[in-house]
Amino acid sequence: MTELWPRLGLAPATVAYRVLEGEPAQLAVAARTKHPQMTYAATGGRRIGETGVRQLAEAVRANAEDFGYPYEVDTADLVRFDRVAAETVHKTMNITAVEAGTRGVWSFLSVVAMPDITQWRFPNRNVERWIATDLTRHMFARLWWQATTFVVVTEAGHDYSLLRSLSESDLNQITERRSIAGVTPLARSIARVALDLGSTDSRRAVFREAVPRLRRLMAFVDFATLSDDQLDDRVRSVFGAAASAVRGPA
Repeated sequence: MTELWPRLGLAPATVAYRVLEGEPAQLAVAARTKHPQMTYAATGGRRIGETGVRQLAEAVRANAEDFGYPYEVDTADLVRFDRVAAETVHKTMNITAVEAGTRGVWSFLSVVAMPDITQWRFPNRNVERWIATDLTRHMFARLWWQATTFVVVTEAGHDYSLLRSLSESDLNQITERRSIAGVTPLARSIARVALDLGSTDSRRAVFREAVPRLRRLMAFVDFATLSDDQLDDRVRSVFGAAASAVRGPA
C-alpha cells in the first residue's frame, strides 16, 4: 500500500521556518517528528506516523554524516550527498506522484523533521529550499523527483546508476525544464545521450543549444510513445546538431 506523509501548509510552514535559527547541530535538536498543524490526505494510502518520519530522518542524517555533516564541506561533497540521499528518500517514501506533488509533504520534512539537513545543505537560507513553492528547487522534493525520473526498475530492483552519473548541471538542465522532465522516458534518454558528450562544461553548452530544439520537436513528436532505442536515436540526432552549432563552422 502506498503511503501518506504528514503535510504542513504554507502559513504554518512559513512561521516554523522563520523561527529556525542556528547551525545544523543546533537545528538537529529542534527537529521533530510531528507538528500541531500537520495534516494528511483523507484517503489514498497508509498514514506514516512519528516512527516512519524518524526512520527517514535518521537515514538521511546517516547519509549526510558520510559527507561531513554537521560541519561545513565543499560543494562537491554536498552534490555527492544529494545523489545518495535521493536514493534514500525515494526508497523510503513509498508515495505516488500525486502525493509527491503536494507541497506540504516536503515543507514538513524540511522545516519540522530535518531542518538541520536543510541548513547544512543550503546554508544561504534560500526560502525555496525550505518552503516547497518550486518542487524542482526544494531540499527534499527535488531529490525524490530526480530519483523517480532517472531510476530504472529491473528484475533485480531499482537501478540508480544513471542518476549517480549526472552532474548537478546536467540535472538542472533536465529537471528544471518541466516540459522535458514531465516526459520521463525523454528525460532518461537525454541523460543517457548527454553522458556521451564528454566534460560537464562541454555538455552545458550543448544542452543550452539542444533544449530549444527538443521543445520545438515535441510539438510534432510524441516522445512518450517511442521505445528507448527510438528515443535515443532522436535525441542523439538533436544533440549532434546542437554540438555542431556550438562548435561553429569548421
